[in-house]
Amino acid sequence: MSKSPACATCGHALIQPSRGRRRRYCSRSCQARAYRARRELRVPVPRPRPARLTAVGIARTAVELTDREGIDGLTMRRLASELGVATAALYRHFPDREALLGAMTELVLAESPPPPVAPADWRAALTHEAEQEWLLYQRHPWVLPVLARTKPPIGPALFDILERSFAALDASGLDRDEVITVYLAYSGLVQGLALLRSDRGEQFEALPESLHAEFTELVDTRPTLRKLFAAGPPGPELDLDDLVAAGVRLLLDGVAMRLPEQTE
Repeated sequence: MSKSPACATCGHALIQPSRGRRRRYCSRSCQARAYRARRELRVPVPRPRPARLTAVGIARTAVELTDREGIDGLTMRRLASELGVATAALYRHFPDREALLGAMTELVLAESPPPPVAPADWRAALTHEAEQEWLLYQRHPWVLPVLARTKPPIGPALFDILERSFAALDASGLDRDEVITVYLAYSGLVQGLALLRSDRGEQFEALPESLHAEFTELVDTRPTLRKLFAAGPPGPELDLDDLVAAGVRLLLDGVAMRLPEQTE
């Protein structure tokens, strides 16, 4: 046996064995006290608890992802990565991507509120609904191909919009088939121009210089086109916001001509 530096806990002199591991403590009691002291000094590392998944929370994150990446960028795996969860966790709330798209559509349609003051007439009501639909497609371009299907996802928000539009048309004196026709006509007009914007951006692009000669040749052999477009094709000067407003106004002018005079 040989002496060595003092015990790390109590400071008493240690007697080391001639062979084997060297001691740091004079007794098991001192060793236990040192262990407890080290344990008390440890600062536990907080582990963030994952946020509780809800169907609405998942749909909101999916809307943000799809606004940013486009509808082709929306996959269950990509969404799960965005949420920081396993893909299987999403299927506890949505059986498939179509169900998720339905919930997303419901969320964004709810952004289109009724006017703060009831419109004075059916034209004002429909103009408001057309403006709201146009704005919806600017905020969330992905919703356009979803709603333009022959069987779009249905829900309370969509039916609230339909109720407002159909109530305005019903008050004008149109019959059932006419109400449906007018609604589909003005909504289709808005959707068509929204499709142009999603394809071309904020404005029409000018015709490339390389196509000017071909354009001129085709126009020169057609008198009406030559009259209208002798200076060149329509380009950046066309404003799609103005086109929507003018187009809806013209369409409703035509509807008004079909109504009895007392509804004007």
